[in-house]
Amino acid sequence: MGRLPFLVNLGCYPNTGQDTGKITENSPGTEEFLKTIKEIRNEVKEALKKTNVMMKKKWDAKKKSEVERKNGDLVWVIATYYSTDQPSRKLLTK
Repeated sequence: MGRLPFLVNLGCYPNTGQDTGKITENSPGTEEFLKTIKEIRNEVKEALKKTNVMMKKKWDAKKKSEVERKNGDLVWVIATYYSTDQPSRKLLTK
């Protein structure tokens, strides 16, 4: 694939500083240019779809199923992320 985002969005490579002339609506290359832009965008769209499918497949393969929990089930809680008003963990009431 190998398309630059600038080419996909605007249909041309970044300006090199050289004036190449103005494109008018009546120029014969306009229709061809628009057709090329549509083809490039369609190629990019298809590549993104293919990549999304591949990434979803890899994500789903790694994902573990959730454990069903009910009210009243005992769980292990790690208190590292909970803050308290006590100066240290030793002084907490148990």
